[in-house]
Amino acid sequence: MNLTYQVFKEHALNTRSHFYDLFPNSLLSRNIKFKDIHKGERCFILGSGHSILTQDLTRLSGEIVMTQNHFHAHNDIKTINPKYHVLIPKYQPKEYDGDWNAWLDTMEKNLPPDTKFFLGTNTKYLIDERTNLSSRSYYIEPGYWSHLMSRAKVDISHLIMHVPTVITQCLTIAIYMGFSEMYLLGFDLDQVVRLVDRDKVRFYGNSPITANQSEKKFEKELGASGMDWFNMWTIWHQLNLLKLEAESRNIKIINATNGGLLDVFERGNYESIIAK
Repeated sequence: MNLTYQVFKEHALNTRSHFYDLFPNSLLSRNIKFKDIHKGERCFILGSGHSILTQDLTRLSGEIVMTQNHFHAHNDIKTINPKYHVLIPKYQPKEYDGDWNAWLDTMEKNLPPDTKFFLGTNTKYLIDERTNLSSRSYYIEPGYWSHLMSRAKVDISHLIMHVPTVITQCLTIAIYMGFSEMYLLGFDLDQVVRLVDRDKVRFYGNSPITANQSEKKFEKELGASGMDWFNMWTIWHQLNLLKLEAESRNIKIINATNGGLLDVFERGNYESIIAK
């Protein structure tokens, strides 16, 4: 890929996104109901790193919990009882819709009946056609390239930043909801060194959409081109933007992950936090 061309393209796309944001999007406008809905409260955002298996998540019963992607594979999901579940926007071609449908089926089966979902707008047709989740599904639309910005986009009733990994999407939603304290668990963010054994990147191994050939090819190309290292920088840059945005709103983000590479946020001890 020609880097000069890519940067020019992303500048053009950011400009286009600013223009689109001038006009209301009825699907995104539904998200206004979530603005500051949890002001003054705390939440726990759970990632899929292997470290999550070293922490007793049954202690989260009664807390506001946000899970993501295939986290419903966790043995304690019924006790955790997540209030929100976040999926990355669909990034695989339509020929893999069968894998997405299988994935959505597992969520509908295993997650609580009142869990609210946040998905990319490009997933809406699957939700409407194949599930009974439409009434509790809400949508986000990425549009901005974060490495060309100096301030995070966190208004989910408009376009947000592109999602390099689900943690940035979760934090964007949680900041918009107004939580005053956010605690991260299981965000090891060590996939760039674990990809030599891709089946061990996440505590559950693979989901229906990460086990297919499209994903394997995508990850192989990222590794061979070196773009996986650029993606890690993009994640860190976006997390720093979100950290600054949170601080401007007096929101505290604490990383209570047991180990891992994530060094953007202040570290905290899960057992001490949950005991409060």
